[in-house]
Amino acid sequence: MLARARQLSWRPVKAPLNHMRLLFLEGRLNPQGPAIFIDRDGVINHRRAGDYVLSWSQFAFTPGIRQALRELALLRLPIIVISNQSAVGRGLLDASALETITRRMQEALLNDGTPIAAVYYCTHKPEDGCICRKPRPALLHRAAADFCIDLANSVFIGDSDSDLRAAEAAGCQPVLFGPGLTACSDSAVWINGLPVAASAKELVGVVSKLLNKSTVNPAAPTYAPYGRVLT
Repeated sequence: MLARARQLSWRPVKAPLNHMRLLFLEGRLNPQGPAIFIDRDGVINHRRAGDYVLSWSQFAFTPGIRQALRELALLRLPIIVISNQSAVGRGLLDASALETITRRMQEALLNDGTPIAAVYYCTHKPEDGCICRKPRPALLHRAAADFCIDLANSVFIGDSDSDLRAAEAAGCQPVLFGPGLTACSDSAVWINGLPVAASAKELVGVVSKLLNKSTVNPAAPTYAPYGRVLT
């Protein structure tokens, strides 16, 4: 089962791609399998119109998402957050404040019974031209290497064009979350036919169907509390 009996230790890791990894559980201890990837702003928490979440007091979970994630956790798959956080690169938020927000989010979800395996952030500005900012798939590839993930059988839940394009680029199944796409350009054309969960209430059914899982897997992978730096 997923380890969640006690407060998990965690440590931010600066990786070679110059992104931020916060690992809460060790990597998969058995052969390659799927994962549930999820965006943060707009999915786990409300976006702040024209602004960024700069403190825990500004972080508000979207309606129903905590219950949905608790039910998804019963599938016994790693739940991994993939998020662009350019407020750091813009100098509006320092890395330690982002770590604090992330720790508080992780603790709240863990108390619900939802262990988050890891969080991967790109902290660059869009104009920096980095290789880790979504829609590029580098963060997904890094998570796949850390947790021995079968990307082709994984899902990525997001509300934006960049989320869905990153999923496609990595070979994951994208799931559009929310009443509409937060994005741009030709999105409306190419997302036609993609799975959609208009609300948190619909999310569990949509994701479970894509993963061909309707019940808890008794032979699920085992995870241990994070205790070492993965490089």
